[in-house]
Amino acid sequence: MTPGDLNYRHLLYFWAVATEGSITRAANRLSLSAQAVSTQLGMLERQLGQALFAPAGRSLVLTEAGRTALGYAEQI
Repeated sequence: MTPGDLNYRHLLYFWAVATEGSITRAANRLSLSAQAVSTQLGMLERQLGQALFAPAGRSLVLTEAGRTALGYAEQI
C-alpha cells in the first residue's frame, strides 16, 4: 500500500478513535454514527492488513501497529 491508497476520512476517524479511546466518543466528536466510524476503521484495518486497536474493557487501546499509524496520522 502506498500513502496515495489511504483515504483521508479513514485516517481522521482512526485518529479520533485513538485520541478518544472509544468509537462512541469519537463518533460523537465527529457528529457521525458509531456504525459509520466502526465501518471505516474496519476498512482501514483491512487495507493495512493489521489490527490497529485491541479491546480493553469498555475502551480500545492501540496495538503496536496502531501506535505507528497514529504517529503518521498526527504528522499528516
